Amino acid sequence: MDERWTRTTTGDDDEDDEDDDDDDDDDDGRRRRGRGRGHRRGRRGRDRPSNRPSNRPTDRMTDRLSNHDSSDRAHGCLTTRGRWRGAKATRAYRRAYRARMKRSRDAREDNECERIDFQRIANCDGGELRDATGAKDARVEVDFTNWHHTRALTRSILRVHYDVSDWDIPSGHLVPPVRNRMNYLTWLETLRRLSAPIGADASANGADVRVLDVGTGASAIYALLGASVYGWSFVGTDVTDVALEGAEANVERNPRLRELIEIRDARKIDGTFNFLRGVVKPDEKFTFCMCNPPFFESMDEAGLNPNTACGGTETEMVCPGGEESFIKSMFRDSLEMKDSIHWFTTMCGKKKTMTKMRSMFHTMRVPAVRTTELVQGKTSRWCIAWSFSRHAASMNTSPLPDLEKLKKVREICANMRAQAPHER
Repeated sequence: MDERWTRTTTGDDDEDDEDDDDDDDDDDGRRRRGRGRGHRRGRRGRDRPSNRPSNRPTDRMTDRLSNHDSSDRAHGCLTTRGRWRGAKATRAYRRAYRARMKRSRDAREDNECERIDFQRIANCDGGELRDATGAKDARVEVDFTNWHHTRALTRSILRVHYDVSDWDIPSGHLVPPVRNRMNYLTWLETLRRLSAPIGADASANGADVRVLDVGTGASAIYALLGASVYGWSFVGTDVTDVALEGAEANVERNPRLRELIEIRDARKIDGTFNFLRGVVKPDEKFTFCMCNPPFFESMDEAGLNPNTACGGTETEMVCPGGEESFIKSMFRDSLEMKDSIHWFTTMCGKKKTMTKMRSMFHTMRVPAVRTTELVQGKTSRWCIAWSFSRHAASMNTSPLPDLEKLKKVREICANMRAQAPHER
């Protein structure tokens, strides 16, 4: 026991047997202080139970708090031995918990787009959504377990909100949730603002940005959204004839975006497929590589959620080893293509996959690693990005820029420049 809580007795103590009871109680109180939770010393030395937590933190509290950053240590809540002590431990625990909750809440608010107004979409898409859902009155209800409803909704959202004139996919293929895909692209834009390739202007409008979309699918959703909203150039790859033909058809349906999107076959002669090597040409440079990998190991696992019916073929949904194996293969290729792609990124359907990949990247001494959570409604997805660039590594601890604030700053600067000649 710690010597602070014990009392060393000597032979003189035998002569003090008839001292006041208060002295004996004080001694007992000193010995009992280390008992921890559930007891406290009352008045006149009596011990009585208490509902208040002890000032001395439990081992569980200490373990959880020790995982936080060093800012808590700067507040004086840790002793020189690294142990939490007293009421400061409780306050530090509550402060760290509130900080975690705020970060999670901010992530959801940043990634969530505005709620979908089905009525407005139905009024602006020429009645296509009403016909698909069978709406007989002014109210439109979408059944998200119906593949035809979700396809019609996706087509209408693309047309009304993102200026994609026409879009379609073959029967049974995956219907992508548009807002979730747009959240991914918005995060890529924040990464570009943080660190752009050498020679590129991070503050430009994105005309020099090239993106490699691994597994673009028949929908080519990322290429259409990125080209329409940001003006980026895309190279989409896939490994099935149906997906390649569907992607080409969607690009042809939008002549305005045709010059910005290229579709490539990623299959090898022996029937296997390339992830990055073999697709990127020797003289090509890309700002991003993005991917929505197959999340599942089997179709049985893919069908465990009965609340959605967004479709999906086996090639789109299933990969041996699941998404973790797919991302590891991407990472192996990235080790040989450090100079060709500035940011390597991928989406993860499971949070544990993202945490495993992040731990592996840190173990492999990857200089720059970024993660985020994409939240849309009740669905959460996670993204991880890594880069071997020195500039990205130097900005690894910097917070991601706020695009709305940057937009306001640019508007203020433009107004100041416009007013400057008149003031002179």
